[in-house]
Amino acid sequence: MKVLFKFLRPFRRLLWALIVAFMVGVHNFYKQEMDSPDSIVNSIEIDEREDDSAPKD
Repeated sequence: MKVLFKFLRPFRRLLWALIVAFMVGVHNFYKQEMDSPDSIVNSIEIDEREDDSAPKD
C-alpha cells in the first residue's frame, strides 16, 4: 500500500498545482469582468489627460 502512495504522490501534487492555477485564473477573469464600465471610462479619460499634459518635443 505504501508503494502505491509513493507512486501516486507526484500525480497528486501535479493535480493540486493544476487546480490552484485554474482557480487563480478564474479569479483573475472574474475580477476583470467585475470592473464597471464607468471605472473603465474614467481610467481612459485619466490616461488621455496625462498624455495631453506631457511635454512635446
